[in-house]
Amino acid sequence: PRPADLEDRLVALRQVLYLMFTEGHTASSGDELARVDLSAEAIRLTRQLRESAPDASGETTGLLALMLLTDARRSARTDAAGALVPLDEQDRSRWDRGMIEEGVALVTEVLDRAPIGPYQLQGAIAAVHDEAASTDETDWIEILGLYDLLERMAPGPMVTLGRIVALAMVQGPE
Repeated sequence: PRPADLEDRLVALRQVLYLMFTEGHTASSGDELARVDLSAEAIRLTRQLRESAPDASGETTGLLALMLLTDARRSARTDAAGALVPLDEQDRSRWDRGMIEEGVALVTEVLDRAPIGPYQLQGAIAAVHDEAASTDETDWIEILGLYDLLERMAPGPMVTLGRIVALAMVQGPE
């Protein structure tokens, strides 16, 4: 694209990649909860985008980190019968530590050098969850602060819900 169109095109491309990843992470149809082929392809394409446009990669790097940190939990998301396991009940020893380390390194690096965007904030939230040894050891105050920023930057019902959960974990259910 022409230089004047590049940022708008990158925004749209990142949205498509995230939708592709989301469909792979939680399939809207079929017998399986996840479509690993789709989420893996979304991660591959996001890596390729990041490598091809390194100067404009703040949000792309944040998106890649978010995908890695989310996908790292895949093996613990379901039980033996295929039923969904809530995050606070997942066996964290089944999480992919290599993906977590890569995702944390990416989000840490990008937050230090690029203007903050929604994917970076979501990646940072995922990193706080993934680094905690348990739900009780999660830094809910940090997560609440990140959701406060995300709500100002990219408000929406899922952001509001995430913020409410974090607020309840910090201040109690009242």
